[in-house]
Amino acid sequence: MALDLAFDYTLFIQALVGVFVIVNPFGNVPLFISLTTKMTSVERKAAIVKSVVIATAILLVFALIGQTLFSMLHVTLSSLRIAGGFLLLAIAFDMLMGRSPASKIDQDEEREAVAVTPMATPLIAGPGAMSTVMVLMNEAHVAAVNKQMGSVQETELKLWIIVAILIAMGAAFIVLINSERVYSFIRKDGSRVLTKVMGIVLATIAIEMVVSGLHEAFPVLIGTATSAVGL
Repeated sequence: MALDLAFDYTLFIQALVGVFVIVNPFGNVPLFISLTTKMTSVERKAAIVKSVVIATAILLVFALIGQTLFSMLHVTLSSLRIAGGFLLLAIAFDMLMGRSPASKIDQDEEREAVAVTPMATPLIAGPGAMSTVMVLMNEAHVAAVNKQMGSVQETELKLWIIVAILIAMGAAFIVLINSERVYSFIRKDGSRVLTKVMGIVLATIAIEMVVSGLHEAFPVLIGTATSAVGL
């Protein structure tokens, strides 16, 4: 029972931190302000609310249909871990190098469209965030099977991940809805520093995902590593 609780706690924290970091609200603050320069303060807040709601809905859909999608495409969890890990690592590298995903964004798009693209996706709910929630939900399924949990316990485990996603998106919303105030406080340099710090955290999560996927796909690697340590 203690192990189950520890795993629940670990998976919950991983989902909470992972989603918040990859959404990168502090890094998106100057981007959102730039994209909404032609809007009034009220219009900007309305666009942010719309973008966060849409992004949250996207992540929840991917979280809920991930397992079904795996079954249809015959994709294994280890493959998604490895692919998702490399994808997150690429995003983390861009964050550390200061490259912005908004470099090719047309700021003259219609105001309504801007709230959906690029604000909701890919800036908030990008490919990395989508793959992350899918991996987490399938981690819960695998854990439930391995520990011989009942369907009720598995559902509870997945609900904790959903709660973590909602909390992370809620925290991101608080940062983004106060984008003007946050930007006046941290300015561009502060945003860059926070983005780089979150990039380091994201990189460690990405490496862990790749390592876990490789160990599951190639169990011999574990034996080889153990032998090397013994030597």
